[in-house]
Amino acid sequence: MSQFLDKKAMENGTKFLIYAQNKKLEGFEQPEVVYLNSPPHTIKAGPEDNRMYAVDAKNKRPYTVQGPPYQGPSYPPVEPNDQGHFDYISPNDRTFSSMTMYATVRRVLEIWEDYFGHTIQWPFDNAKLELIPRVEWNNAQSGPGFLEFGFGRKENGEIDYTSPYCENFDILAHEIGHTIKNSIIGRPSSRSKETLEYHGHHEAFGDIVAIVASLHFNSNVDKLLYKTKGNLFSINELSRVGELDKAREIRIAFNDKKMSDVGSEEHEMSEPFTGGVFDILIEVYQNNLAERGLISRELGKRAYHASPDQVSSIQEEFRKLYEGKEAQFKQSLLDARDFFGKLMALAWSKTSSENLRYWKVMNNIIEADQELSNGKFKDVIIDCFDWREIVEEKDEQPLLRTHIVKELVNFEALYQIKDSNYMNS
Repeated sequence: MSQFLDKKAMENGTKFLIYAQNKKLEGFEQPEVVYLNSPPHTIKAGPEDNRMYAVDAKNKRPYTVQGPPYQGPSYPPVEPNDQGHFDYISPNDRTFSSMTMYATVRRVLEIWEDYFGHTIQWPFDNAKLELIPRVEWNNAQSGPGFLEFGFGRKENGEIDYTSPYCENFDILAHEIGHTIKNSIIGRPSSRSKETLEYHGHHEAFGDIVAIVASLHFNSNVDKLLYKTKGNLFSINELSRVGELDKAREIRIAFNDKKMSDVGSEEHEMSEPFTGGVFDILIEVYQNNLAERGLISRELGKRAYHASPDQVSSIQEEFRKLYEGKEAQFKQSLLDARDFFGKLMALAWSKTSSENLRYWKVMNNIIEADQELSNGKFKDVIIDCFDWREIVEEKDEQPLLRTHIVKELVNFEALYQIKDSNYMNS
């Protein structure tokens, strides 16, 4: 969402509460007020609007064959207060889950519709997306027309009711990112036009949607810059997508993965692409810093290619430059966020699901940059992908066929296999 639209929402929007990061992380124990770009009293009890609705089902088991609409017993819908807002709800109240799940999905959708410049239509027949925040299950899943989230589980395998997945912003943002991708890019028309990179890109798309959305919390931006002193080519809250606790995350966006380093599993396959576009975001940010005289271009290059023995000295240089210029560093990051959001939205709008290859998406990013900045970042984009072995192939290799990823998935099993996996949807 552009800074202009964000300001407009704060002036005239409806208030909700969302945890900016996993509430078990230090510094994120309390939810924050967010403003959805809808005037007070326009969002109905549920919450519900013309695109989606939350329903707090009673003792619901996960959907199997039959999907929405849910017609079983449910708790009363969440009501707005007299001013038309929903931020009065306590995190200790069961209704908080319905409120924050709706707010997260709606917020992420608004952010990316602004970058795409149009309404993102649902890639299913249902008129509205159904959101079920508390399913009696130590798992979560998405499917045509619905998202339903259960809970984490304790070491003994029992459901951990203190850890509802629907309150984890990154995971929900990633998942609605899949829905956005299915709308914008779609699915291959046949298995013969399906590639491993299509599935890897499916996961990377969700990661990128979540990363950009997380930068719309002032607390995230402020804490990120304070901890890093402006040096974002590092392992930090932004690059740790979907933190489960202070020691575990779903995936690392700041990584050194090349195509030759990863296997055919779609989450592994996503990492070189996610890493490449994350590098582009940070390069745009560092360019903003350099243009504003906040850092030298030489320091930016050293930060990108830093060896382990250089990290501490580079960090100290950033610290000296950052202190006293916090507001300018923040504005540089927000401007980079908005340019990058528009860049990826335009590139994805040019991308086909048929025979999808990473280098084709790279070329679409280059074309998008030409339209947005007259090709200012062409060399940066090529460099960020080239060393990851994502390069244009004049003579394409035979397609690598794989299975269609199912929408109904084993969330906890993915966590058990590898902590760096999201829902495989």
